[in-house]
Amino acid sequence: MRIALLSVHGDPKLQAGGKDAGGMNIYIREVVEKLINSNVEVDVFTRDHNRKNEIEGHFTNVNVNYIKAGESYIDKVGIFDHIDQFVEGVNEFKKLKNIKYDLIFAHYWLSGVASLKLKKIWNIPVITTFHTMQEIKQEAFPFNIDDPQRETQEKLVSQESDALVVWSKHEKNFIASNYKVDPKKIYIIPPGVDLELFKPIDQKEAREEINIQDDLKVILFVGRLERLKGLDTLLEALSMIDQEKINLLVVGGLYNISEVTRLKKLCNEFNLLEKVHFIGSINRTDLKYYYNSSDICVLPSYYESFGLSALEAAACGVPVVASKKGGLSSIVIDKKTGYLLQWRCPGPFVEKLEILLQSKDLRKSMGKNARQHAEKLNWDESINSLKHLFNKLTSN
Repeated sequence: MRIALLSVHGDPKLQAGGKDAGGMNIYIREVVEKLINSNVEVDVFTRDHNRKNEIEGHFTNVNVNYIKAGESYIDKVGIFDHIDQFVEGVNEFKKLKNIKYDLIFAHYWLSGVASLKLKKIWNIPVITTFHTMQEIKQEAFPFNIDDPQRETQEKLVSQESDALVVWSKHEKNFIASNYKVDPKKIYIIPPGVDLELFKPIDQKEAREEINIQDDLKVILFVGRLERLKGLDTLLEALSMIDQEKINLLVVGGLYNISEVTRLKKLCNEFNLLEKVHFIGSINRTDLKYYYNSSDICVLPSYYESFGLSALEAAACGVPVVASKKGGLSSIVIDKKTGYLLQWRCPGPFVEKLEILLQSKDLRKSMGKNARQHAEKLNWDESINSLKHLFNKLTSN
């Protein structure tokens, strides 16, 4: 079987935490490598861009093909106008290499749009994973700016794709209800986590690797720095916690200058400049040390389709305090592996953070439960489910 995997705006080689590089990039990277290791041929297509200096490592056995879709510097909001150019480039690649694909696996709405156009040319099935959806994001954060075509196109892609892969019941129910899509063609197949990379290691050893003092209480945030991630809620909560030796480590790319400036201004207003450290983006190998150095991982997001960093933290045996939004409810088991809280409200975060910071035994117990739960969300099950779906669609 040979698959054309489309990720128009997200190069899976880019280091996570940078602009347009987050959980989706990591997911695609993991899926592609594991599919290839299970004898599925995969060609990845992404648009040509001007950020090759941000590429993290490389795929040893994966074809990543850069296809022109407008000028290399344009933002993702402008890509829609160049989808036809991208489709033409992918089709030319296929003809030039004389390749026969069995199906298209599209990631994000822009890739879904491109895939439906290629479906008409190639006459093969399309599977789409949205990763995030405009209407759900707008409910959580009405000020989010995106392409005006997005919502209409997501509805069309939902209806015209042969199958949709989602990561939570919430997303499945939303698509089925709002876009009038047959639930039978919507498959819940959540990502896994690399249990060998992300595993518990001694906190003292981890802190030595990244130069963190032993006597500090460390709260960790991992994710892109954008308003949707709710860091302002966490900063306000932290300002209300009366513990001297608390540090917040913020791991995520500093590309969004306006958001970084806003957050640092809040740190100043809350008198947190000495407690909050903006680390920038970190490669995957070193990220495990940050998880294992922390006492608590916090995701105060307004919305998360899944929340991969919550799963990685859990795999490292770290309790997670998160907003009760989207896919986070499938990762964090309230009161067992961490806490699920009302979003955009600092009060509950203050309460639960204080409880955890004051009890090492509770952190240890929840961390142990978190690791056990993470072990159930493994890549083997995810990849087997995807391959079963591939076979189902191509055998018809």
